[in-house]
Amino acid sequence: AAAARDATARARIAAVHAESGTTLPRTRKFRASFATQTKALWGRVAKNVRRHPFLIALHFLATATASVFVGAVFRSAGRDTGGIQNRMGSLFFILLYLTLMSLSSLPVWREDRALFLREKAAGAYDTASYFVTVVVFDVLALRVLPPLFFALVAYPAIGLRGFSDDSDPTPAPTLVRCVCVFVLVLVLVNVAASALCMAIGIVAPSNATANACGLLFLLVNVLCGGFFLNEQTGVGNATQTSFNPTRILTGFSFVNRAFEALLINEFLDAGLFEFTPKFKNAGAGGDKRSSISVDVDGDEVLRFFKFGDSNAVLVSDLSALCGLALGYVALAFALLKWTTRRMGVD
Repeated sequence: AAAARDATARARIAAVHAESGTTLPRTRKFRASFATQTKALWGRVAKNVRRHPFLIALHFLATATASVFVGAVFRSAGRDTGGIQNRMGSLFFILLYLTLMSLSSLPVWREDRALFLREKAAGAYDTASYFVTVVVFDVLALRVLPPLFFALVAYPAIGLRGFSDDSDPTPAPTLVRCVCVFVLVLVLVNVAASALCMAIGIVAPSNATANACGLLFLLVNVLCGGFFLNEQTGVGNATQTSFNPTRILTGFSFVNRAFEALLINEFLDAGLFEFTPKFKNAGAGGDKRSSISVDVDGDEVLRFFKFGDSNAVLVSDLSALCGLALGYVALAFALLKWTTRRMGVD
């Protein structure tokens, strides 16, 4: 079916060239400027959204529901061992949710593929203007706004940094900085996952293939995200010096970078926490369990779980997220250009 659609598109493109009698000029293919093309395409996208608002409404409703659900499940996370686990679990679940929701970007390029190729062949607009319009709409409407729900609802409900029930309140500048870093990380991981799905959707021969490949790539990123598997420092000198594919995968996993950045933002210089291990009291009944409390600061929590414990690592993770997001966007654009050239439209 995909081959038949491609053949039909090629036939329509050939008909357009045959009617014009000449090929499109190489000096200037389009009479309108890039800004004019983008403005016209953006107007058409906005009109389509007004006619069919279901996708955006579904994203907003689902994200609002998920933020309320996460805030209710992990409500008022403490500063003991259970509270530390709840903080880590809530942050990773938010990343997992946003990563999987980016699968909606897979069919973006296939829905209007025939229309794009026909209009591109007729010289209506350039590939770059079409790509910028689609990406900007997807990023602004579906990747930037939904994370704000988690910042407004889930962040204070969970009791993350600045909203926890402790006697030492967080200064206002620190609170604003932590919330901004929280939103920035969620936006970057959302954009990176969406751009990766776009790149896969462009080259996939069908929606079924795109769904399978996109889900596989995202699950690999989630698996190496640092919550299920922690291989950031290696085990022993042999692991650090020899070739280790797991370390490479974790290094290129945007979920891993985002999770570490969120944990540093949450625990670094965040005061005291409590490790409360339990043990059996052999002196008074073999099955009686007792517990102790060990005070540790947030830096020790990060080091215990082998995460970075400095602002330099946080900046490095944010830079890596920006690089991965931009790299996937550039890859999607290159694949779109290659696809149009392969179809005979360039």
